[in-house]
Amino acid sequence: MPLNEPITPGTVDWTGENPGILLKGEDGNFTAMALFFRVAWSPVGQGQVLLLYGTPGQVEGPEHAPNVILSDNPELTAFLKKNFISKLAAFANAPAFATLPELGAQAVRSSGDPMGHRYTETISGEGLVVELVWEGFEPPRALELSPHEVASGEQNMFSLLVPAHSAQIIVNGHSLPGKLGTRVQAGYETTTAFLYFSETWIIPPETP
Repeated sequence: MPLNEPITPGTVDWTGENPGILLKGEDGNFTAMALFFRVAWSPVGQGQVLLLYGTPGQVEGPEHAPNVILSDNPELTAFLKKNFISKLAAFANAPAFATLPELGAQAVRSSGDPMGHRYTETISGEGLVVELVWEGFEPPRALELSPHEVASGEQNMFSLLVPAHSAQIIVNGHSLPGKLGTRVQAGYETTTAFLYFSETWIIPPETP
């Protein structure tokens, strides 16, 4: 059966992959946060961007747990910070958000299999090697969310979500502390470690 509306109205904002890991301490506060973007299309081109809060509660983290952005497309970094990340309270409200240093990503690679036991993204550049590790996967879920169901509150979003039950953020061989928490998306309880594939954000057309 064909879809009733084969073309989704609106303007494509960006599309790609957007996995992340958010770790918490015993007090419920975030101890480390990582959000990775592998963008296949945006108005400012393709690219790969890692936002890392190694020490979310501080403006400047120590060398082994820095607050930093690694990117191979500075224009894409600026676009995502303004139009997307700034709408995500957990990241935008962090003390380091306004002054995050931006370093050049010199190598980015994925490994493993999200249908298997383990999947990783490794981003390196300017003396940093950051490895994001996801393990213990649930079956994938296909999402089609409206603006009131997404954190930005502005776009429609289509994506394939693969939740993980175990995850690590490793900086230069040092595993950052914390455990996974839970979160709810569109009424579905999942974890704070997630793989998002085929993720597309669409700005809805203006209502007359």
